[in-house]
Amino acid sequence: MLEMFQAGGFPMWAILAFGLFDLVLAGRFAFRPERRLLPVIVALGVAVLFSVFAGTAADLAKVAMTVPHREEWASSPRVYLIILEGFGESMSPSILGFSLLSLVSLECAVGLRRLETAP
Repeated sequence: MLEMFQAGGFPMWAILAFGLFDLVLAGRFAFRPERRLLPVIVALGVAVLFSVFAGTAADLAKVAMTVPHREEWASSPRVYLIILEGFGESMSPSILGFSLLSLVSLECAVGLRRLETAP
């Protein structure tokens, strides 16, 4: 897990911060559903989503800029493996962010169900 976080670079901090805040708020909504929380949960979810896109794009750009400028990598007959590994590391922001958003969605589903059945 720590390796994945390091592989994702600085954008992982934004994803983690927004995602954990959203997760806590959605948890509160699941236990005590209040409609006024939904717009904030959605807005934080959008912040996580855009952070995922920005982080993944930044990581892919880093791979695309680094491999050609390292002579030993660029001239390697196995350059495709280096690029493939970089692509895998670049997916770290997506894995973290989409996992957090999945949990937030689950908590919201519980909260919405409880809101439906509330007296």
